[in-house]
Amino acid sequence: MERVTTSRWFAVLLGLVFIAFDQWIKVLALLSLAAQSFKIGGSFAWLDIALSLNPGAFLSLGAGLAPAVKQLIFIVGVGAVVCWAICWALSRWASSPGKALAVYCIALGGASNLIDRVLRDGHVVDYLVLNLGSLHTGVFNLADIAIMAGAAALLVAELRKPRQARG
Repeated sequence: MERVTTSRWFAVLLGLVFIAFDQWIKVLALLSLAAQSFKIGGSFAWLDIALSLNPGAFLSLGAGLAPAVKQLIFIVGVGAVVCWAICWALSRWASSPGKALAVYCIALGGASNLIDRVLRDGHVVDYLVLNLGSLHTGVFNLADIAIMAGAAALLVAELRKPRQARG
């Protein structure tokens, strides 16, 4: 039991470090990218580093909603989901570590983006764009990577279950 409690506290500590690191990168982006952007990858430019303040969700979904509705969804709603997800993940840390870690990654990314929304007038600081051939992603950040990695891990775990166990 003590080992499980220790690993949970370690997970909480790592989560706080992740959020602090993500917020630090966002501050650096705000301070250094306001006037310029950078392309990494030579003439192929596979990565753009450019500042974007996103007023919506993924790919600016919901950006055009009324301010009160955005606050309700993106601050109150996301805050409630993040709190639930952290509690759920930590309560299942020993019994279902793979799922718990995946949900925890989603929650940490959501928490860091939620901090942005609260501190930056409802906006999330984004700064990365991938350019892979003709594919150009929307602008995203490290917290978004955690969210997508957690979601991908949950999807893979679900697809690897035997058919009858999926229901």
